[in-house]
Amino acid sequence: MRIPEMTPADVVALVNENGTLPCRTDGRAPTTASLTPLADELHPIFATIDPAARALQVTALLQLSGVRPELDATLTESWTVDDPTQASRAAAALALRHHLSAHPGRLGVCADDQCADVYVDASPAGKRRFCCLTCQNRARAAAFRRRHAG
Repeated sequence: MRIPEMTPADVVALVNENGTLPCRTDGRAPTTASLTPLADELHPIFATIDPAARALQVTALLQLSGVRPELDATLTESWTVDDPTQASRAAAALALRHHLSAHPGRLGVCADDQCADVYVDASPAGKRRFCCLTCQNRARAAAFRRRHAG
C-alpha cells in the first residue's frame, strides 16, 4: 500500500488533537479515539531534547511500520507498507524524518505549565518555546504576576 503524504503540521495536529497528555491537560476528549495510541507514540519524540534519542525513536517507528521506498514508472519516489494498518504510523514517521533531517532540534512541547501540546518550530531564529500565542501570553502574564507579587 502506498503511504499518503503527511506534513509535520499534520503530525502536530494528530498529536495535539488525539494524544492522551495534550487532551487530558486541556480537559477535552480526543478527536478520533482510534488515533490516540499513535499520538501517544509520537508525543515523546517531541518531548525528547537529545537529537540522538529522537533519531532512535523515529527510526524505531519507521522499522515498526515496515515502510520501504519504491520508485514508480515515472521515476517518482514513493513509500509503501505491506500492512495497511501501519500507513498512518509510517506517514507520521516519514514526515518527522524528513523534517528532522533538514531542521534538527526544531520540535518541542509547549513551555506553558498548563499545556502539553507539541509544535514544529518554523521560526527564522529557531527559538520557539510555545505551541501558540495564547500559551505564550498566559506564561508571560503569570511570570509578570510572580515578579510583582507582594
